[in-house]
Formats: sequence, structure tokens, C-alpha cells
Amino acid sequence: GKTKTPTITVKDRTGKKLVKNTDYTVTVPKGRTAIGKYTYTIKFKGNYAGAKAKKVTFTITPKKPSIQTPKAAKKAITVKWKKTAKSQTTGYQVMVATDKNFKKNVKKVYVKGYRKTSYTMKKLKAKTKYYVKVRTYKTVKGKKIYSDWSKVKTIKTK
Repeated sequence: GKTKTPTITVKDRTGKKLVKNTDYTVTVPKGRTAIGKYTYTIKFKGNYAGAKAKKVTFTITPKKPSIQTPKAAKKAITVKWKKTAKSQTTGYQVMVATDKNFKKNVKKVYVKGYRKTSYTMKKLKAKTKYYVKVRTYKTVKGKKIYSDWSKVKTIKTK
């Protein structure tokens, strides 16, 4: 994708906005196109020389998946979603619960592989309304970086 460059505004403790290259310099990390965490270093100079350098980290997250209407079965739900790009996805996390805030009877599962586009959640309660959502994750340097959750869908088991 395109190189991501966040806007950085630096202020002193009184709230005065500092001027780049006069009051501070920014060391920009390389890359910034792939999913991951990137750290900028802000070094102070001029009237602010001697102040401790600050590190600012930002994260590029995967694109959230598009969930389709789930299918109900006896004590089970099949969840389907649209595949996301291989460069953005290591796998998916599927979550179901019996309340819209995802606090009661929560079940989570990881589905490995960007090609997978469905999962059947079993051992659920019969004739119960469930809320379902999905998000993608990408493993970078051994840590999972998550997308936002998809829209929430509701389904009643048979």
C-alpha cells in the first residue's frame, strides 16, 4: 500500500505549539507501508535543547472484514465473511455472544489462514439469539495486530 505518515504536533507544557526544525526534529522510521508498529523519535533543540527525546508509536492495522448473514443450525452457527488480502491477513477471530455488548456466554475462536472465509461455531444453546462479529489479524514479529471488528450480525440457533 501507500506509505502512511501521521501528522505530528508538538506542544510545550504551556500548550504553545513548537516549530519543526527550529524547536525539534523528527526521525522517521523506514517502511510504513506494511501492517505493523512504527516509532518516530522527536529530539528537541534550540530553546528546548536538553529536554528528553520522546518516542511516538503508531500502528498500521489490517482492513476489517465484511461479514455476511450467519446461517443457523441445531446448536450451531456458520459465520461467513469476505476474504481479505494475503498481505493484510494471517487469519480471523470470530466472536459470538448472547448479548450485544459481548459480555455474556462469549465464545472466541481463531481461524488461521487468509483463504478461510467461514467457520461453524458449535456447542451453542438451542433456540437462543446470538450476536456475531469477525476481525482480521496479522502476525508481525510474533505479535497479533488486529483490525476493527466487522458489523455485528444476529442469528437464532435452531
